[in-house]
Amino acid sequence: MNSSLKKMLMALLMVAFVTMLAACGTAEESSAGEAEVDEPATEETETEGTEEDAAEATEPEEVREVSVAVVQDYPPFEYVVDGDLVGFDIDIIEAIAENQGLEISWEIMRFDGIIPALQANQVDAAVSAITIREDRAEVVDFTAPYFESGLSLVVPVDSEINSVEDLEGAQLVAKQGTSGLEKAREFAEEYNGDVTVLQEDATMYMEIISGNGDAMINDYPSVAYKIALDGDDSDVRIIGDRLTGEDYGIAVSKGAEGLLEIFDAGLAEIMENGTYDDIYNTYFAE
Repeated sequence: MNSSLKKMLMALLMVAFVTMLAACGTAEESSAGEAEVDEPATEETETEGTEEDAAEATEPEEVREVSVAVVQDYPPFEYVVDGDLVGFDIDIIEAIAENQGLEISWEIMRFDGIIPALQANQVDAAVSAITIREDRAEVVDFTAPYFESGLSLVVPVDSEINSVEDLEGAQLVAKQGTSGLEKAREFAEEYNGDVTVLQEDATMYMEIISGNGDAMINDYPSVAYKIALDGDDSDVRIIGDRLTGEDYGIAVSKGAEGLLEIFDAGLAEIMENGTYDDIYNTYFAE
């Protein structure tokens, strides 16, 4: 082979070798580049997942809405001032709601409609100076007692009735659906009297003050509160000691164990931390 041909072959081989090296280099760079892109992508995905988990962990629990049946004409437990529902019961429920993370919606109704509303699941709970009684506990559930009450015999200030024994032939007045009505019927049977059943406290007071009724049976705390507010101008007085000793409880629909536990827990908390005492002293301090 002559020297010219040798030189030509050597040149071609050199070109081929350089081309091959370039191709290998490109493939390695490409492979290395892809690896560098993939790694940050993986890290970013993991970071996003961690951030999402952290966000979920710090999210507040959802506030539970609870509908509560209540009357609006039974001071100092529940009544209306300047269009706002206020009173001892109202403050107690609101304190429990704040403690337990509840949002309360008030459903105003007549007292004798409260238990049926709970039975029909039209409301979740109820508070209206509701006495814990066996017959009621058969159809609704009650929290632990939150207020010690009792019934009183109430007459006009100028009445000649000075004891239960003076109720012979008396016209007694009581409110529909209450423990007071049960006691009034008991007295009417024992003393040959009769019972007028009304729907509101205001009309009961008017009934005995006007002379249409001789005596009224109502819860002691409410009557004592009204007499204290009226002072020397009070038109009524309480006869003797309390007729009964009773406890008020917050009522919930039968079988609503979760809600019952929440109310009991909240009630225990506000009694422990002093909130209950503050509310009580607002309405009943001597």
